[in-house]
Amino acid sequence: MSQDRDGGHPIQAGLIVLLLVGGGWWFFQNYNVDGLDGVRILPKRLSPIDEIGEPFTFASSIDANDPYPVKDVALRNSAGLVGFQASGEFAGGAEFEADPIISSPSDFHESARVASLSRRTRYAAENLKIGSWALDGFGPTKLASDLARNNLVRVVRQFDVLALQQITSTQMDLVPRMVDAINESSLGGGAPLYDFVLGPPTGPSGRGEQLAILFNPSRVRVDRTQTYTVADPDNQLTYDPLVAWFRAAEPSPSAAWTFTIVNARVDLARAPREVAIMNQLFQSVREDGRGEDDVIIAGLFQADDAYLLPVVAGPQVQAAVSSTPTDIFGRHQTSNLLYDRASTSEAIGRGGVYDFLRIYNLSVAEAQAVSSYLPVFAEFAPLEGTP
Repeated sequence: MSQDRDGGHPIQAGLIVLLLVGGGWWFFQNYNVDGLDGVRILPKRLSPIDEIGEPFTFASSIDANDPYPVKDVALRNSAGLVGFQASGEFAGGAEFEADPIISSPSDFHESARVASLSRRTRYAAENLKIGSWALDGFGPTKLASDLARNNLVRVVRQFDVLALQQITSTQMDLVPRMVDAINESSLGGGAPLYDFVLGPPTGPSGRGEQLAILFNPSRVRVDRTQTYTVADPDNQLTYDPLVAWFRAAEPSPSAAWTFTIVNARVDLARAPREVAIMNQLFQSVREDGRGEDDVIIAGLFQADDAYLLPVVAGPQVQAAVSSTPTDIFGRHQTSNLLYDRASTSEAIGRGGVYDFLRIYNLSVAEAQAVSSYLPVFAEFAPLEGTP
């Protein structure tokens, strides 16, 4: 009895220890201790992945009252139907290929707001940097390499929208894991998070690839109901283009620029024939029924601008890259972004090649571990009808 009075019951002592341990765990899970001299207790930030806003759909700013019933996408020439027709359900009830999008980070946080919008202090939205990058057979081996993965991450972060080509299709979860790697490296550091649009495997047996578009959802939003691949039953293109519709996220919806990205990949062995089809692809996407006249074709064209522009459409089509190599060896220009400068007045006129080899002071071997191609880009104003 004297032991109980002097030292307390063992069960009571155990409960006190559990309460202390549990309270300490909760404290360090929810608060940071800031500083050593003047100690401050601060609540922990939510993970940036929890702050991404919900995906949504939008109408083109050309005419907000037009529901834009969508017709079949078809490429035509003077002889009539040439090929290219999308299939599956689309917004207007036309037959289009089903949305190929795999679940992505921003789909799981519908109640949260876009963090950068809630914290924004500037009054004018920055220009959008839209790019394209051929990844030269990016697959599981490259993703597993610290060198390749780390350089991929820091290059992707330079762009608001980035169309990717030459992703191997051997593993269907490769692009989601790639985006996970980008976002995991951003947690707690304030770097932007990314989401993705992903097309189905395309291309010949043994050379299948996937086309993807990565984007920063605090800068642009995608309408997933208006995303499709252009089917090609006549095999005029080796790889079916991926089409996605975006809107600038920072301006008000009524003033924000809306635009279409067409991710295209030309096969080198068939380059003359496939480049000749780009003009038909351009016109078909513009006339797909959505009423969107701002179309940007981003991709690996296997041709330089001197050859590409006359074939595609003449003087009104602008190339982001002119007379500049787009490979790490400085030999050839094969990648570009094309847009109609008459209809796409939002183009700033600034663009070119993002030479990550020199920017990050890499050796040729280190750069080639990621890709032998350099990203290309162009800048656009985020407000409709500007600058």
